[in-house]
Amino acid sequence: MRSNSRGFTFLELVVVLVILGIISSIVFVRVGRSVTKKRTKLFARQMVSLCRKARAQAVANSTISSFYISSDERKCWVDNQEPIDIPLEMRVEGEGVQELEQGIFGIRFFPDGSSSGGSLFLSRGGDLLYAFRVDLLTGLIMPIEKED
Repeated sequence: MRSNSRGFTFLELVVVLVILGIISSIVFVRVGRSVTKKRTKLFARQMVSLCRKARAQAVANSTISSFYISSDERKCWVDNQEPIDIPLEMRVEGEGVQELEQGIFGIRFFPDGSSSGGSLFLSRGGDLLYAFRVDLLTGLIMPIEKED
């Protein structure tokens, strides 16, 4: 018995390619969101780490140490440390944070462990991603829970 099949028709190939294109675009969008989310978490951890480092320096060296945020340069750093870049899609807002110089905001940490206090809010596209508060009396950094 002979078979009339010699391969796939052009229409079958086009349908398979369209399906593969749809699946790959869905995967690409999900991977992109995942990378952005990881970058956000990493940046939040870096900011908290810098605040803790500033507090530790103030206590260890018996001097005032500061955590700085430059809104113009989109960077944050601790005294005499290498700055980290604020991701372009990230918005950093502060409440109770002092403007230390023109366009540079910060939180000061004192030798007794206390601080000037304040809260920082990280958002992207209007969505609050992470927030933390630096206690005025203890200088401890605590996450702020999101409200539903």
